[in-house]
Order: sequence, then structure tokens, then C-alpha cells
Amino acid sequence: MELTLDTRSARLVDPDDHTAFAVVIACEGEPAAAALSAGGVVGLGDHAWVRTDALRRLAGSAATSAWERSFVAMLDVARARGWVDDELGAVRGHVERRALRTPTAAGARS
Repeated sequence: MELTLDTRSARLVDPDDHTAFAVVIACEGEPAAAALSAGGVVGLGDHAWVRTDALRRLAGSAATSAWERSFVAMLDVARARGWVDDELGAVRGHVERRALRTPTAAGARS
């Protein structure tokens, strides 16, 4: 599961993959406050703390009862490793910064 943040928004990618959790910064610099808020990010550095209620909201229609059971199991594993802050209601994810790519016109030479 990836929480992708850009300059203005947040979206959940692969919400059914509960084997890993990453926060992807898909913009130059830092995401705007609106994107952080939409993604439920309460701390951002080398790792990010993300509110679990925001992940549930962003999962949308994928958040079935089976999804919830799997999500809770993921949180249990993360909790055992110290990656859940129950006071904040947040889970820790590693941060990946992905370089933006400029599209190249078809047939263009580099």
C-alpha cells in the first residue's frame, strides 16, 4: 500500500496490498499542507506517521470487511515492531521520493 502525496493531493495506491506501507512523495520539494492533511500525515521526515482513519477513508470502496481484517492484521504486525502510535492513531511508513519524469515526445532523440 502506498500513500502518494503531490503538491495538492493525496491518494492511496494498491490499497489491497497489506504487506508493506510507503509514503511516496511525487513532487519536487515538500507536499503542500493540503496534501499532508488529506493524507492524514501527522509527521514527515525519513519516515512518515499517517493516521489510520485517513487510510481507511482513502481506501474508499476497497475498504470492505475483508479489507479491514487484513488492514488490522497489518497494523498488528507494525505495532509489534513499534511502528504504530496508538495515541496518535497513526502508523509509520517509510518515505520514498520519486523523481518526476518529463514526458518525451514520440520519436524524439536524446
